Amino acid sequence: MKENILYAYHMEASHLQEFHDYSSFQFQGKTFYFTKLKRNQKEFQELLQVMQELLQKNIPILTFVQNVQGSFVTMVGSDAYVLMEVQEETIEYGLLDILDFQNKLVLNHRHSSLYRNEWANLWSQKVDYFEYQMHELGKNYPILLNSFSYYVGLAENAICYARNVQNSFPDIERPVVLSHRRVIYPNVRLNFYNPLNLIFDLEVRDIGEYLKSMFFQEQEEALIDLKAYIDLRKPDAYSSSMLFARLLYPSYYFDLHERIMEADEKEEKLLPIIDQVEAYELFLKKAWNLLNSYSPIEPVAWILKEES
Repeated sequence: MKENILYAYHMEASHLQEFHDYSSFQFQGKTFYFTKLKRNQKEFQELLQVMQELLQKNIPILTFVQNVQGSFVTMVGSDAYVLMEVQEETIEYGLLDILDFQNKLVLNHRHSSLYRNEWANLWSQKVDYFEYQMHELGKNYPILLNSFSYYVGLAENAICYARNVQNSFPDIERPVVLSHRRVIYPNVRLNFYNPLNLIFDLEVRDIGEYLKSMFFQEQEEALIDLKAYIDLRKPDAYSSSMLFARLLYPSYYFDLHERIMEADEKEEKLLPIIDQVEAYELFLKKAWNLLNSYSPIEPVAWILKEES
């Protein structure tokens, strides 16, 4: 990879570290990420447009670096890569920062290939693929194999819940805002202002992903931030329901599943998540109670069962 970087960018990479989908290196005292581009050409062109709009608004979005041929995309064999200069910041971006960021660009009626609101269908397709993987390869991953059925069940609950919400509000329209594939906790610039992480979706997408990630490090803080979100936004039944569907869907488990299958993580990384199954169920119950107390939403019987 060092030779590819030198040839494409005339950069002598030092302290090069290679991972599954990206490499990090130093050049002239700056840090760069050379990462595989998992977007099609249309999506990438839209990301470039979004990046420029954010820069014009003085948003500190990370920027792509052109290669010596003046292109943002560099081919390595049959794979497309992009280079980003990364300023390592320790500043953490919280709930208010997320809500503020979402106001920077609203999709309105403009069509975009970055739009990701078909949650139930996307989740269903992913679960089908994961089930196929486990059928073929599961015996090689005992921790995944032993925990997989539970999280598929949780995902199927989320899929059913999201579909019920859409059926209950068939004509409702909500602003589609600048969002992220994932918002993780702690939420630092490398993730939050990474243009490759950007999409357009409902506001509650980022809130849900942030709260799920926060839960596995700061359980009580996740509930505090959920209450703060409700107080600030006063979500109606549709938004509250879609947020609860997002909390139900175990993206935290399936994201690790994908990285394990790509040999980017050891499956032991799942153990802290699996160990908190009961705690997360209690979190879901408390989250439902908070959301339902403001806007009545559909119950999930097994979540709301009496504690023994």
